[in-house]
Amino acid sequence: MKNLSFYLALLGGILLISCKKSDTLFELKSPESTGVSFNNEIIETDSFNILTDEYIFNGGGVAIADFDQNGYPDLFFTGNQVSNKLYLNQGDFKFEDVSALAGIEAANFWCTGSAVVDINGDGWMDIYVVSAMKTGPGERNNLLFVNQGNNAEGQITFKEMAESYGIADAGNGMGAAFIDYDLDGDLDLYVLNNEQSKIIPSNYREKITDGSAINNDAFYRNNGDGTFTDVTLEAGITIEGFGLGLLIADLNNDGWPDIHVSNDYVTNDILYINNQDGTFSNQSSQKLKHQSQFSMGSDIADFNNDLKPDLITLDMLGEDNYRKKTTIGKNSYQVYISNEQWGYEYQHVRNMLHLNNGEKAPFSEIGMYAGIYQTDWSWSPLFGDVDNDGQRDLLVTNGFPRDITDKDFANYRADVGSIATVRQLLDSIPIVKIPNYAFKNQGDLTFKDTGKDWGLDKPSFSNGAALVDLDLDGDLDYVINNINDPAFVFENKLNEKKEKGGYLRVKLQGPVQNSQGLGSKVIVSLSDGNQLFQEQQVIRGYMSSIEEVLHFGIPAGQSITSLKVIWPDGKVNELSSPELNSKVEVSYKTANQGPNQLAILDESSEDSLFEEVSQNLGLVYVHQENDKIDFNVQRTLPHKLTQYGPALAVGDINGDLMEDLIIGSSSGFHPQVFLQSGNGTFSQRDLLPEGNPNFEEMGVLLIDLDNDGDLDLYLVSGSNEFPTNSAEYTDRVYLNDGAGNFSLDKNFNAIKASGSTVRAADFNQDGFIDLFVGGRTPIAQYPYPENSYLLQNNQGILEDVTDQIAPELRTVGMVTDAIWSDVDSDGLMDLIVVGELMPITLFKNDGSQLKKVETGLENHLGWW
Repeated sequence: MKNLSFYLALLGGILLISCKKSDTLFELKSPESTGVSFNNEIIETDSFNILTDEYIFNGGGVAIADFDQNGYPDLFFTGNQVSNKLYLNQGDFKFEDVSALAGIEAANFWCTGSAVVDINGDGWMDIYVVSAMKTGPGERNNLLFVNQGNNAEGQITFKEMAESYGIADAGNGMGAAFIDYDLDGDLDLYVLNNEQSKIIPSNYREKITDGSAINNDAFYRNNGDGTFTDVTLEAGITIEGFGLGLLIADLNNDGWPDIHVSNDYVTNDILYINNQDGTFSNQSSQKLKHQSQFSMGSDIADFNNDLKPDLITLDMLGEDNYRKKTTIGKNSYQVYISNEQWGYEYQHVRNMLHLNNGEKAPFSEIGMYAGIYQTDWSWSPLFGDVDNDGQRDLLVTNGFPRDITDKDFANYRADVGSIATVRQLLDSIPIVKIPNYAFKNQGDLTFKDTGKDWGLDKPSFSNGAALVDLDLDGDLDYVINNINDPAFVFENKLNEKKEKGGYLRVKLQGPVQNSQGLGSKVIVSLSDGNQLFQEQQVIRGYMSSIEEVLHFGIPAGQSITSLKVIWPDGKVNELSSPELNSKVEVSYKTANQGPNQLAILDESSEDSLFEEVSQNLGLVYVHQENDKIDFNVQRTLPHKLTQYGPALAVGDINGDLMEDLIIGSSSGFHPQVFLQSGNGTFSQRDLLPEGNPNFEEMGVLLIDLDNDGDLDLYLVSGSNEFPTNSAEYTDRVYLNDGAGNFSLDKNFNAIKASGSTVRAADFNQDGFIDLFVGGRTPIAQYPYPENSYLLQNNQGILEDVTDQIAPELRTVGMVTDAIWSDVDSDGLMDLIVVGELMPITLFKNDGSQLKKVETGLENHLGWW
């Protein structure tokens, strides 16, 4: 009886544990329970492997649509060595594999990306499938599976018709997107190609921008009669690239759809802005300050709820130190030079999050600040509000079966590659099977890593992915296409949580030729005055097509005051107070003409705070700097020290009661002065026409040193480009004759140091202005500090009193700036010093000395 009692208790415990609900937000459903057994299995051989075909593990995508019109979204997976699969959703996370009967398997094709579209306007969703890798005749032609509806047996079937539509593109395709680029009402087609050229893709060379490159993308115009015409060159799609990511969105709010292409290797990402005349122009360099080096998947979404679409691109920077050191090559200064020499935009190996600042300003890249910049070998980013709090979260897939970037493998291959067998080489390549990432949007431009908390931390080789409400319960589930593992189907368990927000789901019923309403803009207004915005686009992430229903999470305690849909032609639907936790269908047929003929969002009518007036005022100036490579002198420098100018100073130098502007020079050039005239304009001339141009002014200060009523000039010499003890490190004082003419003060006992700044105050209250001169670092001695100086003004003569009055100031640190201020209100000026790799330091004036007081506030000024 005791044994029986024990086993019954044990059984009860097991049942209790097995029945306990998961605490995570997502729950991975098993293939046995869902029926989704798709596995993008890739088998290498001695003749076909990662060493012979670099893109073998680029994976496949996911496409979502209600293909059989039963009200539930279905799943389509593209396969590489395996056939495509179509699973019809039966409800309650049960799916039926209808691939063979549906005719979508394409067993002889290496399929990559896919795009869902109703290409013939019959109300049934079709699938455009992109193919790659194979090289035989017709083996790489893209496919168009046109939905034939249900047959006599009630089985949904498709017919492959790419050739008849004229879009059987034969490029090495990675993805595709439908876009009404000419706003004529029908959907045109952009095809993303990534041909493996024999040229080493990481080598710098002349860009091919005339459309002749073998890895040029393709563009097809819809003729409106069931056919398409190749208009690639005519549309201006002429810039080569190793494309992996493709997005469509109106990024500049002019109502016309633009195109973003994320490119691998040295080729830059491309931002094709619509010229509104049937052509595109690349404005990547104007809009994006820098880019990912190896750009992969990408996404566009308004993640900070300011009604402006933001952009993310993924790279392959590892999170931990080991992965960084074993995979990422050095980012040498030569790369920087080569970018400029060959006309490439700046690129860095990390994820980029580009925050949209509006049409008048370029994007701000905030990936590091946001905390999402390092997610290893990543493929698909997707923004979506998975916890229904009104903030769009970020999910990222990653992993790679053979890490050919590993430095140890590269060394091994270089040493024994000529004698080792293919199998030995393959076995020496590390595997990157790591968990995918999930980031919760914290609403302040930052994200929190919640992959483990949300239950998404399953090691995998994950590629394409899609967010979709599979069970129609008002939260976003997550589907992922994996290599060498069954596809992931994650159920979102938000409805089981005590604290949860609400939702609004919006289904657009567009015109016949654009039934998904692509390019429409949807705004949800909340009771607290905030607004949520999405543009309807289904091509998102990587090689995938998400569901066409737009999902808005609504914060707890909020209600919805209005829903506004702006269609591409400017027509508008407005619904007042739609029901919370509902799905709303909005039809183009009931739309009314809005104030614009295009889908344009109302922007603030407030005047800009600043206006560019340099040209009008005569203040046009370009600082000249001869490039010095500091790293050739001291290889361990984290940044250059020779390009910190120009220094500026403002003051009335000629006694006309109008302020003038002085700009310091770099070595080899003369400092300039801009003299202000009575009408507010300026005239430019050399400040010191007879002066030695070899000096580089790191600090400039206008100050009346001799108390004669005019402004004299103190120039701090610096810049680490001269040998130790060079005359070019000598500071100079110039006295003003009252009319703006300066002469060298030969009585100044000049100090010689690589300085950074000069600041003035009468610290001893004798009626003459004294100076603090900050030092940076001597040449080739970073991070040791240069000498700093406290110069006491004895009736016009500057005397170094540092050792007597402030001995700890001499080597306080690598100073970047300072300020005099009476911090304790005792009538005496104290000195605050900041610098690189040093704490903010206060020197308190007690009337006889400046005594050091560490504030405990760290700063790293000068790094950037």
